[in-house]
Amino acid sequence: MARQQIFQPLVLATVLATGFMAVCFAADSWILSDYREEALGAGEELCLLPDGTLLVASHPDGVRWSTRYHDLQGNPTTPAEDEIAAQLRGAFLPASPPHATDELDWSARARALPDGRWPATYWYFLSDGRPQGNGYFVGYDSKSKVCIGYLGTSGFRKEPLPAEELFPFDGPTWAENSRLLAGAGSLRNPTTYPVRESGGRAPQGFLSEWDAHIFGRDGKLYHADLHERTVQVILADSPLCSIAASAHAKLAVRGTLFRLAARTDDAILILDTEGRQLARYPIPETLHHQDLTFAESNVGEAVLYESSPDDSLGTTKDYRIFWVKADGLFREAAVTLAHYGDLRSMRVYGGVAMPSPLGLASSTVRTRYKELLNKGLSAAPAEALVRALTEFWPALALAQTIALICTVLCYRRQVRYGVSRTERIVWPLFVLLLGLPGWIGYRFGRSWPVLEACPECGAAVPCDRESCVRCANDFPRPVLKGTEVFA
Repeated sequence: MARQQIFQPLVLATVLATGFMAVCFAADSWILSDYREEALGAGEELCLLPDGTLLVASHPDGVRWSTRYHDLQGNPTTPAEDEIAAQLRGAFLPASPPHATDELDWSARARALPDGRWPATYWYFLSDGRPQGNGYFVGYDSKSKVCIGYLGTSGFRKEPLPAEELFPFDGPTWAENSRLLAGAGSLRNPTTYPVRESGGRAPQGFLSEWDAHIFGRDGKLYHADLHERTVQVILADSPLCSIAASAHAKLAVRGTLFRLAARTDDAILILDTEGRQLARYPIPETLHHQDLTFAESNVGEAVLYESSPDDSLGTTKDYRIFWVKADGLFREAAVTLAHYGDLRSMRVYGGVAMPSPLGLASSTVRTRYKELLNKGLSAAPAEALVRALTEFWPALALAQTIALICTVLCYRRQVRYGVSRTERIVWPLFVLLLGLPGWIGYRFGRSWPVLEACPECGAAVPCDRESCVRCANDFPRPVLKGTEVFA
């Protein structure tokens, strides 16, 4: 019975504490998003002009519209507005083919693309999300919502595809290093953001919005023309490492035009939608095994650069930049830019935003621990754990201080209400672990008896028992009024 009297309130207190921590998480995310915007505004970034010139953009006032520029040597410069408007966006090309190691959740398994017709047919590329998995296209009419058919390695079918016609695909459908390269019209949710009428087919050699490329695990590069509802293999047994859409030009009427960039061990190939090679840029030997970002200038040069990993606690970011010609000749430069990691404020502020040792360790510290391992900032799990704890010790100390204060209040309340010895141990430990959320769950997760002054010692004590918890004297029985009924 005593165990049940502890267990039930403990469960309810845990639920309330978890709910309060969820509120803290939400508030923390909201505040952190504002800080992230300020951090991005305070940092520096590379600006790649169409002719391959690299400038450094800074925002001294913390806002994007007050941008200042200087060259890689630090000399202030003022580029033309049309050059800034036409600046190129680099395409990320990792050094090794992406492979899934864990099963993905549903949000990373689907991607929707229009087919350029009007009314549009939405083609959903669906993956099973498994390592060594598969994927396929299924199309739905945007007006009638009727299933149009399916696209697999052998092309269009009205009925579901057999297993042998599924694309050998794994990894997320939305990511920089995804095996799926979709046109500019791809959507996460076409019902929320409906596609507009198509602007037509792109010029020869460029990607149209309905062009999709799948880099299969079998080494083949598939081209799916969603407008014509055809699929063909444009490269078989290719030595590719990764594919990406490379911004090549920006036209006032059509916007940015993209070409297909494919990386091999030693070169970056520019291909048309049929797999024909349009250009080839050798990769300098020092970048052969490095993930890099690629952009193609309008003067026959490729700009390649690698950077140090994004560090959420970092203050700088290092870049190595190469300008490469088709004949292999290149020049290089290095620059270090100011970088403000979005977790820097949490090193101290986290103890207030999440005043719970357990909650803070399971959120911010765990996030930092995973980042250190995933980005190669720490060599071993033990090293990553020690580093994460060391970096966030001010926040952890602050959260633990708040937890200790709440624990003292909890213990004093337990003594005041004269609870059992077991409860005097269990509840303070509960609050010590969960901090302020634990105190709120403990305080408001149960009903408390009324306190009244003891006739003998005068102390305010609970009246839900026969004797005083302070002086141990029995409470006087109520005075009989003569109206009582005795069975």
